[in-house]
Amino acid sequence: MVTKQLERLRRIEACLKHSDKIHLKEIARLLEVSEMTVRRDLSSKAAHSFPLEYYGGYIRRGNPIVHDDVLEDSELTTSEAPTPVSKTQKAHSVNTLPPVKVNNYISSVVSDFIEMNDVVYFDNGVLNADIIGSIPDHLKFTGVTASLNVFLALKNKPNCKAILQGGNYNAVNDVFISASNDVLAPMIFQKVFISSAGVHDKFGVTASDMLVSNIANLVMERSLKKYLIVEKKTISQTATYKIGDLVDFHYLISDEVLPHKLEAACNEARLQVITPKS
Repeated sequence: MVTKQLERLRRIEACLKHSDKIHLKEIARLLEVSEMTVRRDLSSKAAHSFPLEYYGGYIRRGNPIVHDDVLEDSELTTSEAPTPVSKTQKAHSVNTLPPVKVNNYISSVVSDFIEMNDVVYFDNGVLNADIIGSIPDHLKFTGVTASLNVFLALKNKPNCKAILQGGNYNAVNDVFISASNDVLAPMIFQKVFISSAGVHDKFGVTASDMLVSNIANLVMERSLKKYLIVEKKTISQTATYKIGDLVDFHYLISDEVLPHKLEAACNEARLQVITPKS
């Protein structure tokens, strides 16, 4: 039997597949429980089976749970206070934290496309946290997403108006799904960045999940400029669900030079290719 506590821990772990950290308050809001309930979950015996760390107010993937030893008195009773962690333990846990997935070339190129007062849609791509972190802090823009972890990255930008698409949360894909998609109805985006599971000269751009494909298609219909983010592992590959053809995009950004056949297909589609050797 799966207890509610175990299910919450599984959802927390799923949320961290696309981000290096999530604040305790955000997790409590997502799970619709109190922050104290989340703390109890993280200090339970069940939590020992999950690669989670907690300190500084944030939950991260990493080693077994490490609690921060500085909590507001108003948030804890004496019986609920966690056992303090030594400085040595805490330093060790910090040094072993897994980083956000980083691709310096793609992040630098993509962030340069964000301009003052842009309204931009970001999908749930694993590089988006690093891309958003590369956007200059002084730049004012609106960032819209259905991904919780991308939303948290947007919130960290001091001059970004971050908008999270509402609906039911799907932890597997880290997206909120609204049956009516009414949150997007009045919005037009200057730019949308799409991360694919496959880019192929014949079959175009594909996703491994129908949910992700449907969201991408909906947002692309409302976007003026469409940017395709291509990691090396997706080049000349196909997944199950169609996002669009090469001709549906304006830019393809990759850190890997494309094979001749795919590059020729991009040229025929008048898709501008940006790679380290382009």
